This record gives sequence, structure tokens and C-alpha cells, in this order.
Amino acid sequence: MTACGGSSASTSASTAASSTASSAAAGAGEGGSGNDYKLTWNEVNGEDYGATVGAHTFAEKIEELSGGHITIDLYINGTLGSEAESMQGIQMGTLDIFRGNASSLPNYGAELIGTTGLPYVFKDMAQFEDVAESSLGDELLQSVEDANCGYVALGWLVEGPRSMFITPKVYERLGKPTDFTLDKMKGLKVRVPETDLMINTMDALGASATAIAYSELYTSLQSGVVDAAENGVTSYMSNSFNEVAPYFITDAHTFGCGVILMNADKWNGFNDAEKGWIKEAALAARSACYEYNQKQEQACFDSFADKGITKLEVSDIEKWQEACAPLYEKESAEAQDIIAKIQGGNY
Repeated sequence: MTACGGSSASTSASTAASSTASSAAAGAGEGGSGNDYKLTWNEVNGEDYGATVGAHTFAEKIEELSGGHITIDLYINGTLGSEAESMQGIQMGTLDIFRGNASSLPNYGAELIGTTGLPYVFKDMAQFEDVAESSLGDELLQSVEDANCGYVALGWLVEGPRSMFITPKVYERLGKPTDFTLDKMKGLKVRVPETDLMINTMDALGASATAIAYSELYTSLQSGVVDAAENGVTSYMSNSFNEVAPYFITDAHTFGCGVILMNADKWNGFNDAEKGWIKEAALAARSACYEYNQKQEQACFDSFADKGITKLEVSDIEKWQEACAPLYEKESAEAQDIIAKIQGGNY
């Protein structure tokens, strides 16, 4: 992986074999079905991104554990489609694995896990990792399979906070502020993923949410189709959004709650031993993603001055939290119980 802000790969990437795969081959298939599986994984981001690091780790680990019995073909930069296309592909069985967002799963029938994508549920990335590691985190993953919507959630990919970034034209229009306040969100055209939760969040903050494919975001910011977008700082840098929107706002309205998703029929075709390898690989992926994001977040912020990026601190964060509070009230009683557990540290 390259350093923060480095160029991301533009072609599909097949993962390399683990160095220990050949030595494990004789015994690792023990208990397996005897079939060989090559699974296709699509990731919409490039190489310099925690979820991609997690995907590579998953591929290496599953090949090692299975002795080459299960391998992964990993495609990055959305080579096999957008987030929405990938989510549909998993449901239909035309794609095997995708790192989706918990906030998008309610759109596809898995309601409960979406609570983790609500604004201001988590204090910081460390708390999200604690929840992912807890029994509550396991229950939320299981709720995806229980929803019978075509997905199985294999594990979490803990990402950092998602924040806003705006274009120079908007910065000028707002009077070149030295900090950022909620009133400045009013009427901003903000690109969001195609999920009701993210659209509702932007509406609550006074912005005008616009759903645009991730692959079109750079040109949409550049051309003025949208005024702003939101994502984690590592994604912001790895996709070079800083070139067209060099003003980064530290509102941290939600966290990137990545979920490794597999087609349910594909999952049900594996035996218990194979499922165990897959779950173990997912745990390794989560650890790698979390560790990478911890290091890269600070590295990205440290690079802002050299890259001409202005960081705008939010000076009225309580107002942002209050504006989003009504979204909690719209959730089911079960979801509100989960929110209370997270915010109360009872997990």
C-alpha cells in the first residue's frame, strides 16, 4: 500500500497467494467439501483504503486456512460496479462478496444493523471497534442473515468517521469561514450514497442530499453538480477528492460501518469447516482494516498543509447532534434499545 494521498490503482487486482498456502495445502482441506472455490469480491475504493487492505488480508487468510481450496479474485475502484450495483449483485448471486455499509442495508431488507449508521451513535472509532468485537456486534451481524434478504454478514470492517468536504466555490460563497457551523449546511447540494438513512441525515442537517454513483463523485464536485460530499479522510485522500474539494469539515456525523457481505446461497453451500475458515478470515480482515485506518487517518491529517487542504473545525457540534436526534425516534423499539446499549456502553 502507498502512503496517504498516493495514487490508487485503476485496474482490477487479483490477490496474491499466501506464502504459507502451499505448505498448508495437504492438511488444510481436511473437513472441506473437496470442491475448489474462486470467489469474486468487488470494492469501490482504491488500494489506499482500509477496506481494501481488509479485503487483501481476507484473501490471503482464506487461501492459507483452506490450503488453496478457497481463493478470492479482488477487484478495486468499482471495476465490477457501483455500491448499489454490487449490493444487488450479491442479492442475485452474480457477485460473491462485497464490503457494504451498514447504513445501506435497511434499503435491502436488513433493518436492524442500520442503527450503527445513524448519526452520532458512536463517540469514536475505538468505540465502534469495541462494539464490533462484542456480543452485540455479533448479534447485529446475525440479524442480516435472519432478515432473509439474500445476504450473510461475515464480519465488520471498522472504518473511521465520515465528514463533509466542500469545493472552493462553496467556500468563497460562504465567506471563507475559519470554522464551520450548522447554519452553513443550509441548501448545500451534498452527494450521499443511495441510502435512505444518509439522505435523511443530510435533510436533518439542512442540506439537499443528492445520490450519485461513487465513480462519478470526482467529476460531480469538479463541475459543480454537487457542492459537497462526505466520507472518511482516508477515502477523501485516496480518491483525490482533495483536488476538487480542498476544504475538510470535522463534523464526524457518522462512521463508516463496513460489513463484509456474501450471497446467502453461496454461504449455505459451504460446510461447517469452510464456514469456519471464512469467519476466521473475516476477523483477520477486520483487524487489518482497523489498524490501517488508525495509522492512515493521522497520516492524512498531517499531510493537509503540504497538499493545500484547509481543515474547518465544527464549533457547534451540539447543534448538529440535536438536529439529528429526531432520526432516532423514527427507529423501532428494538433499534432504540441497541442505540441505548451503544451509547450507554452496555455491549
